[in-house]
Amino acid sequence: MPAKPVLIEIHGDDAMYGALPPFYSFNPLSEPADTQTILHAQFGSAVTIDNRAEGGTASTLVNMMNGVDGGGPPFAERVKSSKAQIVLDSHAVNDDLSQSLGPYTDALIAWIQAVRAAGKVAVLEEPGPVCDDSRPYLANYVSVMDSVAAQYNVPLVKQYEYLLTIPNLCAHYTAGIYPDNAIYQIKAQRQASVLAPLVKAALD
Repeated sequence: MPAKPVLIEIHGDDAMYGALPPFYSFNPLSEPADTQTILHAQFGSAVTIDNRAEGGTASTLVNMMNGVDGGGPPFAERVKSSKAQIVLDSHAVNDDLSQSLGPYTDALIAWIQAVRAAGKVAVLEEPGPVCDDSRPYLANYVSVMDSVAAQYNVPLVKQYEYLLTIPNLCAHYTAGIYPDNAIYQIKAQRQASVLAPLVKAALD
């Protein structure tokens, strides 16, 4: 009897989408694509990742919750119709540009509540660092995400501090923001390590 399908839906910004500057084409070797390859090796082709990350500076968590990120209606409506069992979000980089920590914190909590109300498993993922001066407070947004994930017992993919330990990290970035495939692979390994037990539970 074939394994029942497990669908993982991923939301985030340009880096999660897999944007390739300067014309923002799609990189087929994005973090979610690499993660799907890893999970296929562990669990077979029953696992599918649906990369719903949105590009552009409108791709913030607050905008997604309000339905003005370009991805459809307010998120609480979108997730009700989703077929995914697991939903992951990794917004923070553009939120640092767009709003203060208060609205971001409220949006994180509302996101968790919406995912769980729809009967799905919520997962949060820290962004990686950026290598320009346009997001000076990003570490504060990461700290808020970590705190909310702990408070609400949400699985968390930790990326930020680990990636800072990589030698010459910024040599792996284009325009200070977009990681190369080597960084995507590292991020995917860390993403897959958090998702794998959730996939196993869904399959069981």
